[in-house]
Amino acid sequence: MSVLRHVTESISPASAAHAEGARQNLAAAGTPVLERLAAQLGGAQHTARPRAAHRTIVVVAGDHGVGDPGVALGASHPTVIAARAIADGTAALAQVARASHAPILLVDAGAVERAAMPASAVHLGRGPTRDLLIEPAMTVVDASLALEAGIALAISLGEAGLDLLAVGAIGIGAEVSSAALLGAATGSSAVAAAALLGDDAASDALAGDLGADVGARTAWVRGLAMSDVSALEQLAAFGGSETAVLAGLILGAASMNVPTILDSYATGSAALVAAALAPNVRGYLVAAHAGTFTHRRILDRLGLTPVFEVGLGHGEGTGAAMVIPLVDQVAAIARGG
Repeated sequence: MSVLRHVTESISPASAAHAEGARQNLAAAGTPVLERLAAQLGGAQHTARPRAAHRTIVVVAGDHGVGDPGVALGASHPTVIAARAIADGTAALAQVARASHAPILLVDAGAVERAAMPASAVHLGRGPTRDLLIEPAMTVVDASLALEAGIALAISLGEAGLDLLAVGAIGIGAEVSSAALLGAATGSSAVAAAALLGDDAASDALAGDLGADVGARTAWVRGLAMSDVSALEQLAAFGGSETAVLAGLILGAASMNVPTILDSYATGSAALVAAALAPNVRGYLVAAHAGTFTHRRILDRLGLTPVFEVGLGHGEGTGAAMVIPLVDQVAAIARGG
């Protein structure tokens, strides 16, 4: 806990003066998207000339008990399939990363089929979580340790040189977890239901018309009930191992003035946790796109406008990686400004 406290207390607000300076350096280009991105990067890096030379994409895998199929799938598990495609270079993310000259670090924080994961995966976190519809997904101790593992990873990357971090996540059950975390963060089970099901279905869900899906309704109610407890307890109750590692990674990066590009809802819910632990972290976040499921409402909660006003897949990192070429343009124009 002392590590977490030290890091959260060390995160200063993003620099408004540097954000404006970076924006002005891009103003002549006449591209509002790049201007906005320049301001975000400049404020986070505390410079009017944002840097992009040293960048890394980190994809964190973690399966949630709420999505457990109940049978061992081995190498056929969706998380393993996605991880192997990233590792062998056939995934869309790998192709975008190569074009962007950005290395990918694959982290296994809690894949249920750990033995089938690629040998290149770095093992962090405390393993797959329990079913959040029945019991807390993790203990507070496990959540704390996973947060600290993410912080340690960020510091390690920073020591090797890091200007920019892009994050993605893979794993089953994250959509329910993100809805519960959003409900807890907002203090509203209605928000969580609307985020997961869509506005048209939300009223029926809250009226009790979910039929056999009583467990999901329980998650939203518990999310509302948990709104008056600490962010760490909310993370333990509803988050995943990958949520905790990603939240720690975001916190560690912000403590070194390194901005993080978010992908979809799994990375967004980690950012929610990080921002609850250290509100200043919001100034170090860049939203790649509008995402799917809960992500749009998570971005609203964080006060972020996505670079791309579209939803791109389920957030394994491809959307975040697609922002990197724009960051290169910002850096190049700012250097010549």
